[in-house]
Amino acid sequence: MSFDLSKFLTEGLINSVKNGLIPSDLATVYAGNYLVKSLITQTQVTQVSDAITAYKVAQASAADKVAADKAAQASATVDHNSVQ
Repeated sequence: MSFDLSKFLTEGLINSVKNGLIPSDLATVYAGNYLVKSLITQTQVTQVSDAITAYKVAQASAADKVAADKAAQASATVDHNSVQ
């Protein structure tokens, strides 16, 4: 079994963003640098970009859900001072 550097770098960038180790903008810069140095291919840069986009969408969706849950909880809370 041989070591695949391009696969290692690609997966490393994707996992680093997903795990919050590096910001997505920095991962994009790294991917570009790796491409220029021929360490990864354009297809792999696209994989990194697609994974970052999917991660951002998932994060936004999760944030929207939390905000909706908080709003629902706040509207369901009774203001006992206003009840006479």
